[in-house]
Amino acid sequence: MNFDTNKIAVILPGLLVRTETGIILDARSSVTLIRSEGLNILVDTSLVESRSMLLQALQAQNLTPENINIIVNTHCHRDHVGNNEVFPHARIYAHQVGVQKRKFIKIKSFPYSLTREIEIWETPGHSWDSITVLVKLDKMYAITGDAIPLKGNYEKWIPPVIHVDAERAIESMKRIVEVADIIIPGHDSPFLIEKK
Repeated sequence: MNFDTNKIAVILPGLLVRTETGIILDARSSVTLIRSEGLNILVDTSLVESRSMLLQALQAQNLTPENINIIVNTHCHRDHVGNNEVFPHARIYAHQVGVQKRKFIKIKSFPYSLTREIEIWETPGHSWDSITVLVKLDKMYAITGDAIPLKGNYEKWIPPVIHVDAERAIESMKRIVEVADIIIPGHDSPFLIEKK
């Protein structure tokens, strides 16, 4: 899949490991780096147990935690916010519904424009605070967090297994798929949307 790698890169792939009966053994979010308007932006920071891999991934991009200007958390579950504290200078954005701590910048109205290339949508269903980061470059990239956690959710057209409202989750998936060319899911590899 062709990415505009100067502008967007999945620096830490997501992971989801379940037993045959569906019990989650390990869940770590994707971490996506966006470069926009001179800013280094991370979408999600994964689980704290992924910290060393995240730091190595940043180093491979010639970045340190001090170089990150903004973090956007697609929601406030621990497998998506586990390394926020590593970034001392980053402004951290999240949906106001999920924010418990003052250090977050609470997004109160949607769509929210972060830069000219980046818009944030409210996409509830997995959780009430789920948001999706849309990046308009050569194609429209949708960094969905767990609004679309796996390619299988799209292929089978089913909501995330963990959800607060299945109907709202499907509505959010539909809105995302209508505009996106490439989905960067919360726990899987990026994939193309086939336009009909």
